[in-house]
Amino acid sequence: MCYNTWQSDTVGNFVWHFLEQCRIFKVKILFSIVSLLLFVAPSAAADFTYQEYTKAPDLWKRGFVFGISRYMSAVAQPDEEPPYPVRTAFQRCLASSTDSLLVRQVEAYVATNPGSSKGPMVAIVMRALFELCRSEIERQSPKGAPSQR
Repeated sequence: MCYNTWQSDTVGNFVWHFLEQCRIFKVKILFSIVSLLLFVAPSAAADFTYQEYTKAPDLWKRGFVFGISRYMSAVAQPDEEPPYPVRTAFQRCLASSTDSLLVRQVEAYVATNPGSSKGPMVAIVMRALFELCRSEIERQSPKGAPSQR
């Protein structure tokens, strides 16, 4: 009887220790992934160029440009105050735009402004969208179009 109690306690301790080690391992893996996303991803996005963009598959390009367009339609510009006329202009301008149309707009912008293809891709897309929506922005904003950071 004593032997069985000792044996079950030993097995229980072993299982508990094993599960604890598994949890620690999982936390280390999770921490590594989060660290990678927090520290590497922002710098990688800033370094992403038009030359790299041109090599990407069309589906990826459409998603990239469409994501930035949704961001610009949802988030006010840093110097913008309520009622957020530039954001409203982007919402109206981009509401009926397809992802394919936006990709063509970016490519047309780079073709007409070849010097712009040297900077970060996010900035290129933002400038292309400002150009696409310029008339709507000027109509909405009493001060005219904001700077294109």
